[in-house]
Amino acid sequence: METSAAMLDHRAVPSLSAEEKRRIERVARCVARDRDGHLTERLLLRLLSITRNGRRWGFLAADHPLHPYYLQQKVSERCRILRPRPAADR
Repeated sequence: METSAAMLDHRAVPSLSAEEKRRIERVARCVARDRDGHLTERLLLRLLSITRNGRRWGFLAADHPLHPYYLQQKVSERCRILRPRPAADR
């Protein structure tokens, strides 16, 4: 069985509204860029448990149907950050 990021194909995710997609992508980008992204993610999960606002932050929970999309976006952003940029032509 393949366990690559390809399994997290966005087509397998339930349909997203533009607002949900934007929110998930912003959070994934923030967590990926943060030096201590795991702490940020834990704080956001804590926020989810305190506010019980599953509609807004539910994708952070591993059992949420949009969680794979969130993980895909987070990994994609980390790869983009780590990818070396081509030297500017002079």
